Amino acid sequence: MDKLNEEWLDHQINFYFRYKRKLLESMIEGTCINVGCGSHLIENALNIDEGLPELPYPDNSFDTVICSDVLEHIGRHHRKALAELMRIARKKVIITVPAYRSLYGNYDRLVGHRRRYHANDFPDYKTSYLFWFLVPVIYLRKVFNLKHKLLPKFIDDLFFVLSHLRLNFGTTVLAIKYKMP
Repeated sequence: MDKLNEEWLDHQINFYFRYKRKLLESMIEGTCINVGCGSHLIENALNIDEGLPELPYPDNSFDTVICSDVLEHIGRHHRKALAELMRIARKKVIITVPAYRSLYGNYDRLVGHRRRYHANDFPDYKTSYLFWFLVPVIYLRKVFNLKHKLLPKFIDDLFFVLSHLRLNFGTTVLAIKYKMP
């Protein structure tokens, strides 16, 4: 979790980070590296917070390569970063990025996002969306310049449950690509 989110969330891990960590951990096959993780540590993975767009690992070093909420910070080098993630992957690459350019706002700028994505930005990946229920929340936050705040526990718990339901839209793109032998 970046320092700004830690401050806003009073060092608590909210539903978004809990659900994403649980989901990503459930998708690991074999050895795993979590690239650009910051404080988003994944169990049973090598967690590194540097390297992209070039990583110091040989080809096919890890069965699973995770890159969660990182590419949006890279900007124009994201294609090179995707190629690098595939290079070190033996089996698959899992990516999460913020969705919908139209939702880009002050929050994105504050946390260092250079862009948001759409599933179409990952044509060779199997894509889906996470956190559909946050689309109106983020839109309202953008329109009315609302601050990011810690949620009451009952809302955080409700959002965690809602996170398990997937629709064809959401605030996060989940992209998975299997490497062909």
